[in-house]
Amino acid sequence: MRKRQYDMHLRLNESEHRKLDELASKAGVTRSTIIRKLIMGTEIKERPNFDFFDLRQSIDRLAINVNQIAHHANIRGGITAEEAAEAKRIVTEVRKRLYSKKEIWT
Repeated sequence: MRKRQYDMHLRLNESEHRKLDELASKAGVTRSTIIRKLIMGTEIKERPNFDFFDLRQSIDRLAINVNQIAHHANIRGGITAEEAAEAKRIVTEVRKRLYSKKEIWT
């Protein structure tokens, strides 16, 4: 059984139709979903681009490395200078990648 029981017909002019298609395309959802979101006052957000997912994956990998260094530090009671340098390099890499994309996402 369908969740929505009411079917509606909607007439739009060309510019309204273009705008609806543009919103749906940017958000990565159907036109019906856009209309429902607008009716309910829900914010319509753009679907993140490939750079976002690539950066998120890189940060995840770097965080795992930092976590491994912390684990070794807890076992041995400290870390070596090389491990400290690696942790600093990882943090610097994350910051650099985030700031390079800042203007795209803000």
